Order: sequence, then C-alpha cells, then structure tokens
Amino acid sequence: MNMACLGDLVINIYTFSLAMMLLVFQENDRKSKSNLSFTRLIGILAILVIASALIDVGTLVGGTFTGFSKFATYVIFALDPFGFLFAIHYIDCFVKKDELTDDLSGFFILPVKAYAISNFFIITVSTLFSLNWFFYYDLAGYHRGNFFYIRLVFHAMACICILAYIIYYRNAIISVYRTPLLALPIIVGVGIISQFIITGINFAYAATVFAFLILFIYVQRCDVNMDYLTGVVNRRGIDKALKKAVNDSVFKSFSVIMVDIDYFKLINDRFGHRSGDEVLSAIANILKETFDDDTVVGRFGGDEFCVVTPISDEKILKERVDKIKDAVSMIEWSNKGEMDLSVSTGIATYKRNSKMQIKDFIDHADRMMYEEKTRHHLAAGL
Repeated sequence: MNMACLGDLVINIYTFSLAMMLLVFQENDRKSKSNLSFTRLIGILAILVIASALIDVGTLVGGTFTGFSKFATYVIFALDPFGFLFAIHYIDCFVKKDELTDDLSGFFILPVKAYAISNFFIITVSTLFSLNWFFYYDLAGYHRGNFFYIRLVFHAMACICILAYIIYYRNAIISVYRTPLLALPIIVGVGIISQFIITGINFAYAATVFAFLILFIYVQRCDVNMDYLTGVVNRRGIDKALKKAVNDSVFKSFSVIMVDIDYFKLINDRFGHRSGDEVLSAIANILKETFDDDTVVGRFGGDEFCVVTPISDEKILKERVDKIKDAVSMIEWSNKGEMDLSVSTGIATYKRNSKMQIKDFIDHADRMMYEEKTRHHLAAGL
C-alpha cells in the first residue's frame, strides 16, 4: 500500500510540475477570455493535485498527518467538478459564436455548473455533519461512502456534456482545433475510469493535465500559422504551404489565387472596423467553402487573401473564381443594402519543374489581381 502511495505521490508531483509549466508558458495576453479561462482551469487542477499529494503524505506518514488527508479528501470531492466547469468555459472560447444562428451553449454549460455548485454544498454538509455519504475515514483508513458511485455517474454525465458540446458546435470551431478538443474529454474520461477501477493511484488529474498539455501544445503550434480573426492561415502559413507546393511541383502543378476586397478602406471608414472584421470573416468562410481540404486558404495581409490550390486547369480555376465573386456579392452582412461587396482576383499557375522563385510567382499573381482591381475602380469612377 505504501509503495502505491509513494508512486501516486511521484505522479502528483510530476503532474503539478506540468500544470505549473502550462501556466508559465501560456500566451502573454493573460487578460484575454481564453487565457483567463485557461488560468482558472489549470489553477483548479493544481489545487486538486496538491490535495491529492497531501493525501499520499498523510497515508505514508500517518499520525497527526492523517488530518491532512481528511481535509485534502474533502477539497478534492468538493472542488473537482469545477474542473469540468472551467474546462467547458475554456472550450467555449474556441467557438465562433458570430457564425451561429442560435446559441445553445447554456444547454450544455448550465448542467455542469449546477453539478459543480450543488456538489460543493452537499459534500460540505456531509463532511461537517459526518454523514459519510461519499467518503469516510476510520482506523483502517479511507473508504468510499454509500453515494460514491452516484456521484461517479454525475461525473460521467459532466464529461459527456463536454463531449456533446464539442460535437454540437464542431462546425463553429476552427477546424484545426477540433481534433485536440474532441480528444480532451475522451482522455479525461479514460483517466477517471482508471481512477475508480484502480484505487490508490491518481490517474484522473494526471490524465486531465496531460490532455490539456496536448491541447496547449497543439493550439500554440497552430496559432503560429493561424490568423485568429478569420480562422485561415496567416502569412507564415501561406509561405509554408507555398514551399511545400513548390517542392511537390516536380510531380504536379499548382495554382495561386490572390483575392483582394474592393473598397475595404471605405468600409472601415464608413461603417467601422467591426464591420470590416465581419466582411473579412465572411469572405474567408467563402474561400474555405469553395475549395477542398487539399487547398490552403490564408490571409496574405490586411484585406488580401491567398489561395494555394492543386487545381491547375484554367477552366476550373475560372469557375471557382466566379463562384467566389457570386458568393461575395450575396453576403448578408450588417450593412448590406448600403454598400455592395466585391473582390478583385488574380490567378497564376506554377507549372511542373518551373524554376520561378516563389516571390516572383506571388508578385505575378498580385499584379494580375491589381490589374483587375484598377479596372473595378475605374468602372466605379474612383
């Protein structure tokens, strides 16, 4: 038993170290909604891990330290559902609510919140009045109470709520984040099940911190190449896609489509930057929907987008561009009717075994796009 406690103590210390690393190395913008949610989540996990370590110390040392074990057990039973609550609030930060026709997040969040709060009060009452509903200590040590497994069912339901939330809002979550977010409750669920099957070893919190470590690393890696506003890749991501496409051009050609929003400065000046952001997001979505997953859509800078696609057939490219322009003209934005939306485009195809430098290739596509943009301005008398 002591060896199991010692092993659990080592796991808890290791898990706590990981939790502290996650807090230290998160993004610098600590006041953002996502970072505040992340801090609360990792903070509660750190408290729970410390409490678990105190239980191990009390079990190993005994004597007066048994009191530490009792108090630490109360802390874990009272607070661990808040881990689910803070987790679903953190995941909620990845959902683009502006793309939803209805917001049913409360349907998933409120049950978890109700469970966390009611559990805290019930555990507190049980402990203060020695009712032993969920756990108790005697001369032989820790024991599970009569209602222990009922609480386990609510734990499972909270985990299912998080998974259902992610599945329900999957289309409103930036695609690159879906996989690690879906994996998160699954990993935590496996840890919780292992925790209750194999007593004496703290798998639940270790699995939770491990899951969020995976999510953290994945998000940080994606954010390096991601434009947060539009959900497409940024200039760095475009450069990466272009280098890969050029390397693969030995076997196949590829094309680049440059897309620039007409009169974007006028949109910002006349309706404000929020409207400008709305237009950028809408056009980014159109570009993503127009092409398959093998195409990279990125924000080249400002109001200009770049599409790197394996399509090299001139007729198909023109059909896709026409589809983009038609969709842009139909965007239902907040100022539709006061100002029409349109884009200028430039297409360039990189032929197999071409020796053209990437910069020259992009400049060529850019020139094609600006020629069309000039024609649009002349036609509008601007």
